[in-house]
This record gives sequence, structure tokens and C-alpha cells, in this order.
Amino acid sequence: MHEHGAMDGHSLLLPFDTDDPEFARGFEAGRVWALLQLKRDESCEVVVHVANAEMAIRMGEATGRRVHGEESDDGHWITLNFESATGCEAQAD
Repeated sequence: MHEHGAMDGHSLLLPFDTDDPEFARGFEAGRVWALLQLKRDESCEVVVHVANAEMAIRMGEATGRRVHGEESDDGHWITLNFESATGCEAQAD
């Protein structure tokens, strides 16, 4: 399994049928984007591969959220906390 498949003893429920890292990045980014859209009024925490950190931060900015992150000890993953979009709007007023 490629590097996106295991994290701290966890693995994919359904392994991808390709080892293309760009496919994995796109899939992960799509999951983050969907979560940010579905939980617009809530803060969200996600763990993403460091290869997707910049894209996830850009998604936070595009949805009007402040983003805070912390890289894992192994340097492969980052935990990102997205503030609620509505909370950020209220603070900007």
C-alpha cells in the first residue's frame, strides 16, 4: 500500500485501484471540500497528507474560514482545524 494508505495504524477501508499519488491527493481534497461545504456553520478538524496541506488551506480561505494546523511527529500528516465560516463572518463585522 502506498504512503497515503496507512497512518498511525489506520488504513483505507477500500484501497484505491491505483497507486497514483495524484489520484489520492485529489480524492482527499474532494473529501475535505465536501466536509467544509456540509458543515459550513461548524468548525471542522481534518487530517490530511502534507502533500495536500497547501490545497486544504486554500480551500479554507475560499470558504471564508480561518485555518490552524499542526504537523504530525512523522512529518507525513497534518491536522488542520477550520473555524466555522459563520463564526469568521461574525468576527469580521
